[in-house]
Amino acid sequence: MKKIILFCATLLMMSACVKHADIYMLLSNEDAAAIPYKMGQTVKFLDQNGDTITYQVTRDETYPYNGEQYINALNGGDVMHPAHHSIECYARTVNLTHEQSFANRLCFTVRPEKEFSFCFGSGMNALDMDMSLLTNGPCTVNGINYEGVHHEILYSQFTGELIYDWYYNEEFGLLYFQKGDFSLTRIP
Repeated sequence: MKKIILFCATLLMMSACVKHADIYMLLSNEDAAAIPYKMGQTVKFLDQNGDTITYQVTRDETYPYNGEQYINALNGGDVMHPAHHSIECYARTVNLTHEQSFANRLCFTVRPEKEFSFCFGSGMNALDMDMSLLTNGPCTVNGINYEGVHHEILYSQFTGELIYDWYYNEEFGLLYFQKGDFSLTRIP
């Protein structure tokens, strides 16, 4: 009996020494649905040359989110292993890939309260928006009218050149994206 009590006391003391991650916010179903893509789905776009490019959803994960994991997810790494510091919330990341496109990977991440990030290509080209604050619409893209479109455009403050322009809809996903000479336009 003393061995059992001693064993239980040891376990209790050991568990008190382990630092547990703090998870502050869960990802609601509404927030997760801000990315309409599902695993295995294909999505077609026209590129800047008028060629059809087909992307396929190759990752759809919801996971405990922190900055270290987000950077790992952007680079195609494993997001399911929590980092060693506190977790801020849960997030959902969806990757669309195409092997022969300049932007061979499109990465969408949503966090609680529709904090949204979009990145493209193999580099860290993340564009962030707070979807709960930024809703425009209706909007016409590729001859189709959409409601509830999120739009963000950025010009260089020094040269006035377009840095990027993108339109996003929670029902259909990425509608249009342009960076430099590269562009994608959704094909319904």
